[in-house]
Formats: sequence, structure tokens, C-alpha cells
Amino acid sequence: MNTLCPDLSASGKRRMVNQILTLSEGKGRSIPPKQITEAQVVEMVWRNMQCINHGCPLLLFGKQLAEEINEFFAGPASLL
Repeated sequence: MNTLCPDLSASGKRRMVNQILTLSEGKGRSIPPKQITEAQVVEMVWRNMQCINHGCPLLLFGKQLAEEINEFFAGPASLL
């Protein structure tokens, strides 16, 4: 800490060290889980879809598919 903040008081250095340790443990702030949106699901499906007939209609329930994908990647803890 002397190298980073040589003029900081001893109590200030302790506080800084505690804040750094808290951040490194992940307790300082929670990172919100990533969620896939309805539009992202639709785009992924359309981009990776093939149909023999050029007028092939695609009925896709993007909201429900996004919810199912997010539930899957949330892991077993969310299923309890």
C-alpha cells in the first residue's frame, strides 16, 4: 500500500486493503446474471435456420424460448 498511496494514513490504508479484499471476494457488489432477450433468440434462430421452400413461414415463440434458455443456464439452484 505504501507504493500505491504513500501519503495515506494507516487507517486509510487498512480501509483500502479491506475494500480491495471485499471486491476480490465478490462481496462488494453483485453482478447481475446475463439474460438473453426475445430478440436475441429470434435472431439466433433465424440466422441458423434453413428452409427448402423460400416462402416457408416460421412461427417462433421468442419470449418463451428466451425464458427456457435463461432457466437452463441459471443452473439447478434456480429450479428449487
